[in-house]
Amino acid sequence: MFSGLISFAQQKADTASNRENITVFSRVKNGASELRWYPTDAAAWRKGNTNGYTVKRKTLSGDNGSDYTTLAVLKPLANAAWKIAAAGDDFSELTRKAIYTVPTAKGFADIQNDENELFFGYVLGSSLSAAAVKNAGVMFTDDKIEAGKAYAYTVSINAGKGKKYAADEVLILISDTRSPYKAPAVQNVTAEEGEGYVKLTWNNTGNQQSFAAYNIERSADGGKSFQKVNNTPYTTAADNPESIFYTDSVKNYVPYRYRITGITPFADEGNPSVVLAAMGRDRTPASPPINTRAKGDRSKIVVTWEMPKQSADLKGFKIARSHLLEGPFHSLNDKLAQVADRSFTDMKPSADEPFYAVYAVDTANNASSTFSVMASIYDTIAPAKPMGLKGFVDSNGIVNLNWKFGNDNDLLGYQVYMANGKNNVFKQITSSPRVDSLITDTVTMRSLTEEVYYKITAVDYNNNASAYSEVLTVKRPDVIPPSLPVIIRYNIIGKKVELNWANSTSTDVVKHAVYRLAENNTETLVKEFTDRTTSLSDSAGTEGMSYSYVVKAIDDAGLISVSAPLAVTLSDKGEMKGIEKLSAKYDRSDKQIRLTWQYKEKGEYQFIVFRGKEGNEMQAYKKVQGNMFSYEENVAAGQYRYAVKVIYENGAESLLSEPLTAEAL
Repeated sequence: MFSGLISFAQQKADTASNRENITVFSRVKNGASELRWYPTDAAAWRKGNTNGYTVKRKTLSGDNGSDYTTLAVLKPLANAAWKIAAAGDDFSELTRKAIYTVPTAKGFADIQNDENELFFGYVLGSSLSAAAVKNAGVMFTDDKIEAGKAYAYTVSINAGKGKKYAADEVLILISDTRSPYKAPAVQNVTAEEGEGYVKLTWNNTGNQQSFAAYNIERSADGGKSFQKVNNTPYTTAADNPESIFYTDSVKNYVPYRYRITGITPFADEGNPSVVLAAMGRDRTPASPPINTRAKGDRSKIVVTWEMPKQSADLKGFKIARSHLLEGPFHSLNDKLAQVADRSFTDMKPSADEPFYAVYAVDTANNASSTFSVMASIYDTIAPAKPMGLKGFVDSNGIVNLNWKFGNDNDLLGYQVYMANGKNNVFKQITSSPRVDSLITDTVTMRSLTEEVYYKITAVDYNNNASAYSEVLTVKRPDVIPPSLPVIIRYNIIGKKVELNWANSTSTDVVKHAVYRLAENNTETLVKEFTDRTTSLSDSAGTEGMSYSYVVKAIDDAGLISVSAPLAVTLSDKGEMKGIEKLSAKYDRSDKQIRLTWQYKEKGEYQFIVFRGKEGNEMQAYKKVQGNMFSYEENVAAGQYRYAVKVIYENGAESLLSEPLTAEAL
């Protein structure tokens, strides 16, 4: 039980200093320096008891360079004189016995244990009795000091014949003799009111720096006067506990005031703590109800209970409800049911809170309850059809849905369903019923279907499902341009360009537009079409100039797909003569078709061979130099159509020759 005191002895009171074998405290009080010291182990204590302690002083202000002056050599008071002086002071007597008791002759370990026990008795006694401190020779008061001067003191354990060990000497400085010692107060005191007791608690970790023990005081007259409730200074037997407790047995509802005063290293009292008001209180709850039942339907629940044993201080009953069997419960009646009542009707039951509990409440507001019960309800009625389903999808594919929350009192939540087609099978996207009226979903934006569909159903606590809501159609933001239009054929006659193209196959296209691009990339709209037109004749170009043509498909979101550009050069010489005598022959052995033709015009030109297979449109296929009048190619079996056009270096072109068909076997 002394470990807290030993720890205390190594902490500061006002100022402290220590070496291996001794710890010294100091303070300035009533115009004098007070020194108090502890040997820190049994061996040092025995040496101090036998050889005594030497106290020296040196003035640091106005006396520089002077030697230390011996103020006192102290030893414990003689045994006989002390025994007389200690009469009636248990702690002084404990200290005397500890000092003057000689361990019996035993083994070394036994003697050492006995010495330690005696040392701990000395620590306890000298910490709690001012007389014991003085008689033990471990305190000195220097009343020969001057205010404002600084002093250095040494306290040493004498080693015999006037010698000392350096390790047993402690130096302590008192630099401020103008500021008197301020007695501390016990901090962080709290009071707990129990049945027949008041439990006081205070922090040990902080207070043990200033106190070795405590006195607990109580007032029964509102704080006018206080009496100690402990016969001896109160300490704890625990090893450095975080908190210290004291329990005072009292009668319930008798008010008291409490305060705690600590005992300092100098064995005097500090200032009282704050005063706390507390009393014992009735903490025993009334006898609980038994055989609780709850039955009814969606409109009302009747709760009943029995009370075979009724407490004399019963005040009434509280009826409570929860969504979980183990609670937490909230009260349904602001005013307690009467002591004679054995039933309560809940006129607004909630399927979300099917569990009921009945509490017996006494005059001290203590409450007791037996096990909670679940209301027994038979329900096959589904909730109302959900209404007001709305929603939208943003450019990131996040769908936000909300709807009107229903009024059914047993409504559990909502299940949400989704489909990519209105007539497709809807899949459930909620793993459990939504207890609110909104949800977010994520859909892909790279989809050929422009719309996504949702519907919801309401579910109650008996798993009855409502009819589906109306189907909500949510349109995806269009991020996919239309499929490409393709220019499949063209013809140039002078400055007239004839175009044929295949329109975009996308269903959301609202128009096609044909543009002419000049050599400086200036773009000119030739014409727009909102129908399925696939051809156009343009004569607005300038002869001898080069142009490019593109066809654009525009959908209802304004997204555009552009065909590959077609580059043309308008002739400045009018229409040129075409080839003559085009022929085609198939060589079965080589699996080759050979084309031949004639062309007698002069100039720089080349031939373009057009080809189409199995009834498909002919397209420009191969270029042939102007000095060549034939073309041959290996082909697979099938039917082929050929035609040839002449293109001059200056851009002039001939008409396309009449198509010729050749069949490969």
